[in-house]
Amino acid sequence: MGGGHHHEPFKIPNYAIYNNYRDFPQLAQHEKRLAQIGLKDPWIRNYVYLYDRKYPHVVGQWAHFKKLILPGWKAGVAFAAALILIEEGYQYKKHGTTSWDAHH
Repeated sequence: MGGGHHHEPFKIPNYAIYNNYRDFPQLAQHEKRLAQIGLKDPWIRNYVYLYDRKYPHVVGQWAHFKKLILPGWKAGVAFAAALILIEEGYQYKKHGTTSWDAHH
């Protein structure tokens, strides 16, 4: 059983850390708008992570998309351009014409 890495047990954060939702203007406005029409959001504290700067990696869908896609964007475009050039060169060498010429 030796040789494995020792990991600390997972600690569940105390729910009270999310009770500060009124410190975030967007959530305070949300609560106020609901109160004006006689409603209450019992789960409002669950949205704190969306506005808390301690969690910058989950600021929103666009930020998540950029973090997911943009790091490999340039390499992907360069790879696609190189692949097209290789295919066109092979087509020209084999048939004496490019695939663009063959369709016209």
